[in-house]
Amino acid sequence: MKKAELRKLKKLTPTRYMMEKAGMDVPVLVERKNGWRKENLYRYKYGVYLRCQISGGILKAAFFLADSMRLGGMEPAYELFVDKEAGEFVTWDVRNRKWRDAKADMLDWPAYAWHSGGYVSPEGYRKIKEFLNTENGGYKGIIEWQRSVRRKALEKRWRRETESWDLKMEQVPPLPKDWERWTDKTGVTRNFIFYDYQRKGAREGYCTWCERKVPVKSPKHNRYGICGRCGRKVQYKARGKAGSFYTEREKAYLLQRCKDGVVVRLFLCWRHYRKPDYEKPELVCVEIRRVFFDENLCGDAYYWGMYKNDHERWIREGIKSWYGYDNYAGTVYKRTLPSLSQKELKKTGLMELVRCVEKLDAEEYLLRCRRNPLYEKLSKAGLGCLVADEMENGRRVLSLSGAGGAKDLAKALGIDKARMKRLRKNRGGSKFLEWLRHEKALDTVFPDDVLRYFSEKSVAPDDLEVMGRVMPARKICNYLKKQEALSGRSAKELIGTWEDYMCIAGRLGMDTAKELFYKPKDLKKAHDDAAAMCGGADTAKRAGEIAGKFPDVDEICAGIREKYEYREEKYSIIVPERIEDIIREGKILGHCLHGSDRYFERIHDRESYIVFLRLTEEPDKPYYTLEIEPDGSARQKRTAGDNQNADFEEAKGFIRRWQQEIQKRLTEEDAELAAVSRRLRAEEFQELREEQKKVWHGKLAGRLLADVLEADLMEVERAAAG
Repeated sequence: MKKAELRKLKKLTPTRYMMEKAGMDVPVLVERKNGWRKENLYRYKYGVYLRCQISGGILKAAFFLADSMRLGGMEPAYELFVDKEAGEFVTWDVRNRKWRDAKADMLDWPAYAWHSGGYVSPEGYRKIKEFLNTENGGYKGIIEWQRSVRRKALEKRWRRETESWDLKMEQVPPLPKDWERWTDKTGVTRNFIFYDYQRKGAREGYCTWCERKVPVKSPKHNRYGICGRCGRKVQYKARGKAGSFYTEREKAYLLQRCKDGVVVRLFLCWRHYRKPDYEKPELVCVEIRRVFFDENLCGDAYYWGMYKNDHERWIREGIKSWYGYDNYAGTVYKRTLPSLSQKELKKTGLMELVRCVEKLDAEEYLLRCRRNPLYEKLSKAGLGCLVADEMENGRRVLSLSGAGGAKDLAKALGIDKARMKRLRKNRGGSKFLEWLRHEKALDTVFPDDVLRYFSEKSVAPDDLEVMGRVMPARKICNYLKKQEALSGRSAKELIGTWEDYMCIAGRLGMDTAKELFYKPKDLKKAHDDAAAMCGGADTAKRAGEIAGKFPDVDEICAGIREKYEYREEKYSIIVPERIEDIIREGKILGHCLHGSDRYFERIHDRESYIVFLRLTEEPDKPYYTLEIEPDGSARQKRTAGDNQNADFEEAKGFIRRWQQEIQKRLTEEDAELAAVSRRLRAEEFQELREEQKKVWHGKLAGRLLADVLEADLMEVERAAAG
């Protein structure tokens, strides 16, 4: 349309009838809800008046506003020109003197126009409807036609992107004739036996795999079992309790030949069981992804989704970018594979892999085959379980760097040919391979059934490093099996329990070299009993760690007891018997004693010792913990919450008398150790001052740590010592 020519068309003005109607149309103030708030606005019966004419194949429509007409205005607000044959329209904005490309509903209308009606004569309504060939006439007909024009233009732009996608989709062959039956029987793996509850126990039920009634014995709702007829794993469902339900969505793969190579199609499949027609479930199978692989296994991926927020269709996407962390292993339709394996999939080993494993991610496997030929070699060598395990768990067991070109497959896997035969025979995965590598490193041979057990339980050689020092692999396997049955715990969990038990048993002085102790009949009970004797599992474990680092602590505590213990009527000084006593004291009083190694290191080095200040009437109840030097000087005195309360002032006299008493018991060696302790203490205080370390918690927060420790010090009075 030439805009200059459009402006020459006959000018349209409101008819006398329109002007009269507008003049009598008094605006009404109305209240309208706008979301959560209310607003007041004016509304006319007819807010916009429309006149039209058709000339030379051009529809001209003039829009007049009610408020302007009421004041005698004859000028339109907008003039719309439509060329139906060309599929074009344009609007002249009379007030602003410019051309607009917007649709009529996107022009700048006053607020009342949106809430008022519109007027067009019956003849004008008919003209617009017939000219535009729309369902409606008038203003609605114009909007309807404009939207169809914009929709066609939009779809034309989209086709520039989607046309090549549609050509790709045309290559996809139809589904196999038996696809629905295969999906129902193989793609969806869940099967059920529905039975009617009977007081004496149901004897018959309907098997969804057999599709007939089968005998059952003592079924229980939602329990799993085996169908006595087909041998499939089933879940029992009592008809009165089952209700309507869906099975979980499972993946299924279909590989087919196409023009460009092979298309891998991914489906989601599930069944919907409705009460009471459990014999006739609805099978749902939805295709969600297609990947086209050429002869070089380069993939071109598409997914079914919402395109441009407008409609669903096949959309091109990058390989694997949509997968995230989900597991996309699924059942593979096998009947198309023999033909594809002769040419397109000849160098993939996919058919051999499908024979070995029940489920796999076919797309991921082909992509890996392209990156590393070792996958093909493993699959064709009958080691499909190893491939599937590596793909599912992401374990790097296949020596991905450079191993693909290795001529000796066994060498590429880090084992020999004899062990590779065992790996194939036992359908071993990554754990089994790990054990074979360990076996080869030790130059020994473990029984196959033992390795199968360890692999099934995800037990690695490193997990048995400690246990293997006292028991051979066969004994470990048998022992773990018995303990699993006895305790209901997993093998991995039991190994950790055993290591904790051995640590605790060592703390209790048991001879852990004897089978009676390292192989208890009931491991869990033996562990719990031993932990209780040591004040709990956490205490025993922490004590074992400390004893491993500072093995002389228990012996030192026992050696100084006679020298430092002292009792009066109200107070007593007690020396702990073992590490557990110190840990328990720290936990009860809530100070840092049990969590830090430095105090145990000082005991080990005889720089300082830990003793307990107790009320004589309550010798077993923690009161104050003292860190003392070999001459009796008290470095720290702390009670609950790492505090020193006012009640300690009364105990200071007792501490002084205790210091004087033990001077009579000290030896020359103790005096030498005390001198070293004083020097180390002075060096520590100096270092803390230089570093400006502060107390961060409690009542003393913000003070220099050196000042706090120095104020806490109760040195032995030299005169009393002399």
